[in-house]
Amino acid sequence: MKEIKRTLLRFAVVFVVLQFSCSDSGGGSEEPPEDQITPPAKAVGILPVNGEPCSDYQEIVDDNTKVLVAFGWNTAELAQSYILVISEGSTELFRNSFSTLKAEAQLDRGKTYTWQVISVNEDGQTNGDTFSFTTPGTPVGNFAPYAAGITIQFNIESLEMTVSWIGSDEDGDQLTYDVTVWENESILIEEIDYTLNSIDSTVFKSGANYSVEVVSKDSFGNFSISEASGEAPE
Repeated sequence: MKEIKRTLLRFAVVFVVLQFSCSDSGGGSEEPPEDQITPPAKAVGILPVNGEPCSDYQEIVDDNTKVLVAFGWNTAELAQSYILVISEGSTELFRNSFSTLKAEAQLDRGKTYTWQVISVNEDGQTNGDTFSFTTPGTPVGNFAPYAAGITIQFNIESLEMTVSWIGSDEDGDQLTYDVTVWENESILIEEIDYTLNSIDSTVFKSGANYSVEVVSKDSFGNFSISEASGEAPE
C-alpha cells in the first residue's frame, strides 16, 4: 500500500513539472512585432530650373499678365502621391496633390516664386528642398531674391556638419540672410542679417535630423524662403 502511495506521489510531481514546463515553453507571452513606419523618400525638383528665369511656360490667351508654368520632379521611393506647393515670399499661392511627376500652374508675370514638392504615402510625408524661379515679364518694382540653394554636409571623420548656401537676385541686389538650423525639434543655430554664405562647422549627433531655413533678403524689402533637411549618418 505504501509503495502504491509513493508511486502516485511521484506521478503527481512529474505531472506538475511537465505542466509548468509546457506553459513556459509555449511562447504565449511574446509580443507581436511592431509595424514598421516607412515614410517616402525626398522628391527632387527638376523644372523650373532652380535660380533661373522660367523657360518652360505657355502664354495665356486674352491675359498678358499671366503665364502657365510647367513643373516636374523625380520619382521618390515609396511615394504614392506628391503635393506641389508654390509660394511668393511667405504667402502660399498654390497647393495641390498629384499622382504623376508633373503639373502646371497659372502665375503672374514678372515675379519670383518658390516651390517645393512633398512626397506622400500612408506612413507620412517628406518635404523636398525649396527651389525658385522668375516668370517672364517686367517686374512691378523689384524682383524678389531667388531662394538660396542650401547644402548640408556631414564629415564622418570629424563628426562635424557644414551648412552653406548660394543666394542670387535677378536684379543683382546685395543680399543678407536670416538663417536657422534645427537639430530634431530644437533650434541649434540662429543668425539674423547674416552677410556670409556659410556658418561655422558644428558637431552633429549620430542619426539626428537637421533642418535649415534661409531667408534671402534684398534692400527693397523683398525676400524668399528656402528649406533643406538631412539626416546625420549613424
